[in-house]
Amino acid sequence: MVPDLAASSTTARFRASPGLGYIDPGVMRRGLIGVGAVVLSVAVARAETLTLTAALARAHRDSPELAVAGATLDAARGRLTQAGVFKNPVLTSGATRHRIPGAVNAEPHVSLDEEIEVGGQRGLRIGAAKHDVARVEFERADHLRSVDAEVRRAFAGLVAAERRRELAREGARAAQHIARAAVEHGIESDSDRVDADLSRLDAIKADSDAMAADTDALRARVRLALVIGASPDEPLSVAPPDDAPATAPPSEDGAVARALAARPDLAAARAERRRLDGEADLTHRVGRIPNPTIRGYYSHENGDEELVGGEIEVPLPLFDRQAGAEAELRGLAAAAAAEASRLERQIPRDVHTALAHYRAAAVTWNRHRRESLPTMASARAALERTLHDGRTGIIEVLVQQTRLRDLDGNVVAAWLDLREAEAEVIETIGESPW
Repeated sequence: MVPDLAASSTTARFRASPGLGYIDPGVMRRGLIGVGAVVLSVAVARAETLTLTAALARAHRDSPELAVAGATLDAARGRLTQAGVFKNPVLTSGATRHRIPGAVNAEPHVSLDEEIEVGGQRGLRIGAAKHDVARVEFERADHLRSVDAEVRRAFAGLVAAERRRELAREGARAAQHIARAAVEHGIESDSDRVDADLSRLDAIKADSDAMAADTDALRARVRLALVIGASPDEPLSVAPPDDAPATAPPSEDGAVARALAARPDLAAARAERRRLDGEADLTHRVGRIPNPTIRGYYSHENGDEELVGGEIEVPLPLFDRQAGAEAELRGLAAAAAAEASRLERQIPRDVHTALAHYRAAAVTWNRHRRESLPTMASARAALERTLHDGRTGIIEVLVQQTRLRDLDGNVVAAWLDLREAEAEVIETIGESPW
């Protein structure tokens, strides 16, 4: 929804985005903020206004969580590079001192050893490392999915908190105005005294609500700053999202199919199972087909005697066949397969819940947009006229204003719930279905 703020701080005009249709209920009276524009503090007003798209881009660039995921991916790629490297040869050199009757000779000798991988061990190791890279890539994509969802929630939460803050401020100003009017009206009876006392108490409560709304807005701003990686001293200003969610959610069958194909956490679990199976296969091969070591040597002995030869060293897999290590890896692979199976059963339920939440939130918001906002504007105008004409007592005004402020809060809550439901649908499916 894209709200337009009128020139006066006491009036606001609302226009729904094309995705939700259009509505123009007219001039809103003092206290109505509903889903109006964000009114920022002086410090925040100097900041560059963030759109939702810009906030998502900032998070992709500066999010600490994504930075950790990127570094982990670099480490996995390093392991893949290392997996394809051949083992280094071992060069040994020395000298032998021979005591021969009549002479003492020191003869040099040198040998070169190389361990040879057999049975396709190198290929198995490279294959497991590739699955490891794939797993980490999917895990990074899953972190990105979670970060995007948190940015959407935090962004909408800050927009709603700013709206609630302005609503509370308008309510505090209106309560103070009524309290002054009650005193200026004069206290000639007990009824006048009750009116004055209750209006003053209402003003105190409204001031407290305004301060609480300021604190909530600060918390919402900190939440968004943390998720997008903003510096501690950077002021944040946000603009209401201009990409209104579609009125009709996707079909559940299609959404489930897309989620099972797109969810990176499911893909990561499957890749982890393949990696562990590959590691287990490699361990099995190494334990039963050990790598031989080929050695060549040269030595010069006893004057003119030269020795050149070679050896093959083969470990005998009699006691240690890596059975325990293989069993551990097979167990971990089974656990990864069980996790993938769990996600395959859970994802359809999550999609069903998210779509149900979205449908209910859309119905509630659309009803507020079509009915509540115009009715509340009309009620405020009528209440102000009756108060001006002296046809309504102060107590009744206080009661009606409290009801209208509660309704304003309900409108903001409905807007926020719809935005959070939209984020939930995108997060659950793994991509935007719209």
